[in-house]
Amino acid sequence: MKSVLRILVFVPLALIILFFSMANRAVVKIGLDPFAANAADAPYLEAPMYLVVLAAIAFGVLAGGVSSWLGHLSVRRAAKVARAEAKKTRLEIEKLRQQALADLPADIKGAKR
Repeated sequence: MKSVLRILVFVPLALIILFFSMANRAVVKIGLDPFAANAADAPYLEAPMYLVVLAAIAFGVLAGGVSSWLGHLSVRRAAKVARAEAKKTRLEIEKLRQQALADLPADIKGAKR
């Protein structure tokens, strides 16, 4: 099921990226100095338009992922503490259960079997 879902998502996405790249092959100038008095004197890069757009999308996805990961640090930390407390509680319950069974009179222990 997961492989079919992946195919249904990634194949159209790959085709869209491919067609976009084929349609936007023109070279564009990317200025690197926003404060330059004369735009002609400012340093720049030349790259195909599709590369600029896809790099910007990739950067946005990466920045969003890092932001989300950092935003959920407190939730993950709280979950880790809760798991540790739950484990401690389960061990304590099992210990108390064993103590309670050990304290039972012999006639009740025999009846339970």
